[in-house]
Amino acid sequence: MEQLRDLGIRLAMDEPVGDDLPMAAAHALTRGIDSPSLRELAGLSKGQSREAVDLFRQAMDELGCPVPDKSAARLHLMRQAAANILAGKGDPEDLAHEIYWQACYAGRPELRPVGDHFLELYAGWGATYKETEDAVAAMKAAARSFLRDYPA
Repeated sequence: MEQLRDLGIRLAMDEPVGDDLPMAAAHALTRGIDSPSLRELAGLSKGQSREAVDLFRQAMDELGCPVPDKSAARLHLMRQAAANILAGKGDPEDLAHEIYWQACYAGRPELRPVGDHFLELYAGWGATYKETEDAVAAMKAAARSFLRDYPA
């Protein structure tokens, strides 16, 4: 289901995913995820992107996990970056910048201070923190706080 959710996020962010959807549907079916529209989607070929997108949206509704709007997709990407900071996956500076970037364009004023805080951490990485461990600890504390304050 996670692969389907990720495709839904990419679709919400206006990324071209139509050609990937039939194969993703087929993989989901083999893992026991099923809905009428998902079965129909799995039978489409690569050249049917528009139909694939429509069927994918319908399948996600049937599965109880509708494709989010762009604002919700950006919040998801922010949460994903924060979780990666906590898990030690990826570069903390890049992930902090990702959170800032998504907050700027989420269209949700309450996320702007979150983005600004991660920008401060990102910008202060070399200047504020003498030790990398201190910078990482500050990033992790901010990520933990963000995930607590903005649950999925």
